[in-house]
Amino acid sequence: MNYYIITGASRGLGRAIAENLLEKDNHLFCISRRINEDVVTDAGMKDCRIDYFEYDFNFLEEMDMLAETIFERVNFSKAKTICLINNAATVKPIMPVGKYPIFDIISNTNVNMVAPMLLISEFIRRTEDANCDKKIVNISSGAAKKPYYGWGSYCSSKAAIDMFTACVGLEQKNAVNPVKIVSFNPGIMDTEMQSDIRQSSVENFEMVEKFIEYQHQGALKSPDYVAKKLLELLHNNEIKSGMIYDINEL
Repeated sequence: MNYYIITGASRGLGRAIAENLLEKDNHLFCISRRINEDVVTDAGMKDCRIDYFEYDFNFLEEMDMLAETIFERVNFSKAKTICLINNAATVKPIMPVGKYPIFDIISNTNVNMVAPMLLISEFIRRTEDANCDKKIVNISSGAAKKPYYGWGSYCSSKAAIDMFTACVGLEQKNAVNPVKIVSFNPGIMDTEMQSDIRQSSVENFEMVEKFIEYQHQGALKSPDYVAKKLLELLHNNEIKSGMIYDINEL
């Protein structure tokens, strides 16, 4: 059995990843603030096992219980693959530093950085003795490497998760049953996040007109296309742990 844990699975890239993994030999653990019943229905039609958890990463007090529930349902003796895909993210707040509501900073950091770090830690701890293919993919962004006016929290949290990926990759080199971990930059996609960006004011996000142009020019990748490229990377046993992969370089 192949086990996949997918965060932010209700829409956008997360949903596309889940839909592309709906196969008989797979067991999906989907996590999002709201359950997407269409994904559950599709899983049933394709005879794919699925457990869907309604969970908000703004509130992390029960993260250990969530992880325990998930891994209690993993049959380690029959596991061929166990994968974690940290996809859930928020670009908000979109505004210069100094204008942020306090909760928005906390929310951005919790969703983009703290929640993935906690899940990665739980994944490594709970699969330590599992001698199977174990991989983690963190969804990164070009914003992790380049500063954007109005995206201070988003750029910083994505840069942080990239560095965390590198650190974990370094540590896992010495593990008996190592986990391979990588970051994946999906480029610009046609998702609700992009819609949020395009609705920003120039005062809060100086490049808003450029992002509107991206849509008009058809420059946005479809979530399904990106999901397929990500899964190609995930199933490539030659990937180097701790590295950041860019969709435009695959």
